[in-house]
Amino acid sequence: APVIGMPGCETRCGDMIVPYPFGMGSSYCYLPGFNLTCDWLSDPPRLLLGDGTLQVAEDIGYPSDATLAVVYAGNIQTDGNGHGRLGGGLGDGGPYALPPAGNQLVLVGCNVRATLRSGNLTLSSCSSFCHDGRTSYMKSGKSSLLCSGMGCCQAPIVVNREVGAGGKLVPITSYDVELESFGRNRSDGRRWPARVFVAKKGWFTTWSASKQLSSDLRAAVDMEVPFWLNWEVVDGDATGDTDQLQRSKECPRDAAGGICKSNHTRCTRGDRGGYLCFCKQGYQGNAYITNGCQDIDECKHAEFQINRCYGQCTNTDGAFQCRCPQGTHGDPYMPGGCFSLLTGKHLF
Repeated sequence: APVIGMPGCETRCGDMIVPYPFGMGSSYCYLPGFNLTCDWLSDPPRLLLGDGTLQVAEDIGYPSDATLAVVYAGNIQTDGNGHGRLGGGLGDGGPYALPPAGNQLVLVGCNVRATLRSGNLTLSSCSSFCHDGRTSYMKSGKSSLLCSGMGCCQAPIVVNREVGAGGKLVPITSYDVELESFGRNRSDGRRWPARVFVAKKGWFTTWSASKQLSSDLRAAVDMEVPFWLNWEVVDGDATGDTDQLQRSKECPRDAAGGICKSNHTRCTRGDRGGYLCFCKQGYQGNAYITNGCQDIDECKHAEFQINRCYGQCTNTDGAFQCRCPQGTHGDPYMPGGCFSLLTGKHLF
């Protein structure tokens, strides 16, 4: 069986697989910031991260990429001054951040503006208008873009990070939401309250989500809102050196060896200056664990072959050899490409 987690650590939560650097329980089972909790009391069990407000929505699997699908319940809560925060333990130098693509800011309400910030950095903003003080979230028909700016609006989340002193990227330390009302017929907390979401691109364009919000004033409380997170292993200074990132995406040798513990791995720099580990071509498994990257037997798994072998296949370490059998000649990568030298008959 492939190596998934550290020895003696639980690697499943119901049907969900939890591979290292993620882990549950003892701090030995995960890298800093990657601790998860399994809620065994729910049916089925829920896998939670951060402060428990975010739930892992899809199987993490082997960490071959750096994307995590999560959900949270309800809209982002704001106080009397219109200030709120996307929770879940995001920012503050941790491993998780909103990716530069794939998510949207969604606002429903009347004569109100929503802005997503991190400190002085503006990540997204949009305004929603109403003529008569009633929200109208949907355009007629099943449009691909239901939010037109009347009753609701959508805007992409753009992470253009500024460069501070010493060529360091300004860190994303929070995801703060600001709501500002303007004009007459504005949303309030009793009638047609403004609601703001950070959601996966296209979530609000689904007919069921918009219809539920427009027909039930309390629908947002229990709605499951999906969005994407990017993650990388943050080691020490998480702000990132822009000069180093521009020169090379390769990792320093000490970081590559200390984080990418398996043989046959490659290490790359993340967008925020952290590190990501991958098994090299010809290997599969978990690059963050000793001996986690194992050789792929391409002869038994034709889907791993760049060019399928129709001759005699021999597996090698990290690759394979494809030859015509002894006594034959031709092209073993073509059906019927090998033929007998004596009879000329195609054998494979």
